[in-house]
Amino acid sequence: MNKKILFLFIIFVLLFIFFVTSQPDKNDNIIYIPNFLNQQDFTTITKLDKDKNNFIYENIRYAKPLHERFVYDIFYSTHYINKLRKYLTTDIFASDFPIEHRFYHKESPGMGWHKDTLLYEKPQYEAIYTINNQSGSMTQWKDENGVMNELWTEPNSLLVVKARGYEHGVTPMVFGEREILKMIYTPTHNTNENYHKEMLRFNKFKM
Repeated sequence: MNKKILFLFIIFVLLFIFFVTSQPDKNDNIIYIPNFLNQQDFTTITKLDKDKNNFIYENIRYAKPLHERFVYDIFYSTHYINKLRKYLTTDIFASDFPIEHRFYHKESPGMGWHKDTLLYEKPQYEAIYTINNQSGSMTQWKDENGVMNELWTEPNSLLVVKARGYEHGVTPMVFGEREILKMIYTPTHNTNENYHKEMLRFNKFKM
């Protein structure tokens, strides 16, 4: 009986080692999650103010920081942070960086190739939540092998990009309009000087 137990124990340990060592490394440089919010929360977000007279025009887009508490309560709730954590290699928290509401119009040239600036002592995750997308604009990135990838982000999807990770960009709109929210999830609350420089950008939104 003892030999059987020992034999089963050894088999269990070997299977456990095989399972752990055979799992591929999780890559969280770019993550795409369709249907991120439940239908009720998605409907709530679609009712945000869309009057562009209340936005600042920034050449390639209309933008403004959000003060509506319910938006922060949704995206930074325990439920959705836990949902996102399943895809990441490190723990995350809500950032106190403002959530931005943006519209990219049909004349927008998109965004050139870049890596997101490090705002914290550890790389933050910058998340783009698509509210509406009637454009032909594509998000593109080059992976660790230099392979080009591209994606059309659908409404109610969350695209997460790790700072200083993959080089990425957004193609010109060509037609239509894209409405998004941009927010940050962070593994640490310790900021750097880039964070404070970026925060100065929001001074122009004070009306």
